[in-house]
Amino acid sequence: MQKMYCAAGLLIMFLLAGCASVSSTYRPQTIGALDEGRGNDGLLLKLGADETLVPIGTPVVFQVLARNVSSHAFWIPLRPQQGFFWTYADGQHDFFVFDRETKRYYAPQECILLQPGQELLLPGLVATHYFDKTGITEFMAELAIARNINPALNPFWSGRAFSNPFGVWIAPMITNKTGLGAKSPAKAQRAVLGSAVQTAAF
Repeated sequence: MQKMYCAAGLLIMFLLAGCASVSSTYRPQTIGALDEGRGNDGLLLKLGADETLVPIGTPVVFQVLARNVSSHAFWIPLRPQQGFFWTYADGQHDFFVFDRETKRYYAPQECILLQPGQELLLPGLVATHYFDKTGITEFMAELAIARNINPALNPFWSGRAFSNPFGVWIAPMITNKTGLGAKSPAKAQRAVLGSAVQTAAF
């Protein structure tokens, strides 16, 4: 009987502990790059953008810097498949990706032999015309490179790599039919951001 009481007591303690732990939703807080880049298997990706305040309806234009941080050269496509993943200000997620290839025959003119320390700058763009949420939105870029079946290009980097997160303030769509009273992006940013937002330099 004493053992039964002990077991019941432990069960009650476990249930109480479970009720006390409340899961929280991650919400972006930082504008700009959150770190210096991330990657996979010798390929580092750093995501940046010139404009960190973008109204809905205007594309977010990114630069994706791919750097060889390994000790050896490898081939990589000049225009690899890209994807973008992002977290809205309320913590909800969305993404944009192409259909990923599993293997491909790459021609030499489609690729570059990236030496250690060498970088490849890639443009990236996310359309915002369907966004219905404003505030800080955190983006990550993905490169998805299919397995190369051209034996002349070896070694060849293939796989998936993700960049650092990068925060952009998504502002309301600019609508000003009368031409009066519209705020400039700089004024709008000062009005909504204040001093509570962390700003990270790219």
